[in-house]
Amino acid sequence: MKKSNLSLFLATTLTVLMSLILASCASVVKRSPPSISHVHIGHAITGWPLAPKKRGLLVVAELQSVAATTTSELMLEAAREGNMERAQKYLKLTADAVDPGFLQRKTSNEYGLRRAAAEAITHLQLASEVEDASANVQRTVTSTRIKAEDLIDRSDELLAYLDAGAKSTSIDEMEIIAEEIVHTLKAIAGGPDVTGNYSLYEFRNDIEAMVAREDPPYQTVESYYLFNLVKLPDGQWGFASRNSRGSAGTGY
Repeated sequence: MKKSNLSLFLATTLTVLMSLILASCASVVKRSPPSISHVHIGHAITGWPLAPKKRGLLVVAELQSVAATTTSELMLEAAREGNMERAQKYLKLTADAVDPGFLQRKTSNEYGLRRAAAEAITHLQLASEVEDASANVQRTVTSTRIKAEDLIDRSDELLAYLDAGAKSTSIDEMEIIAEEIVHTLKAIAGGPDVTGNYSLYEFRNDIEAMVAREDPPYQTVESYYLFNLVKLPDGQWGFASRNSRGSAGTGY
């Protein structure tokens, strides 16, 4: 290649590379953070730093309800077979999925279905109360929150059954209690074939439908924004510095 052609080739290549770099930088500069409302929604459906595997709180609640339902059915099966030891084993596993630490009468930092559902409700309520919340979010959360809070009340009833089962020494009594636990858990967990009451399954479907209606559209929130949302001294919400995240990632 002649020297003049080589110089032209290098100059053209450099121009193209510079254009790509500038375009990339421009896209970064122009990228705006998500709305605060959408970040709170993200905590419920996408990710929360303290939850198992940093899943969304509503996702954790539903998964724990499925686990609790499964172990409760094994508990009932054992009670019907007259095996108290096995029934108690599965009762403890069920209780841990609902509220870790409950049977030990101690506060746990782990997430069972009750805590995860309660905190999901809290974040969705925050999503509806911040200044940039859409009318869609405000309307949906107002209607679903009341129904979803009934799930917490039923979870408390469930804990009373679990407590009674843990104290039971009669296999006949244990069977009756286990039947109530299974029935209550199935109603809380819900599913496509379960009707008659508001469940975690329906709660999630309502929130997913709300997200689908958002305009501008909801986009999955980046981890930085999800885990670095903080309440500022003036009461407003903002994002912690990338250089000093600290414990601010817990959000509030």
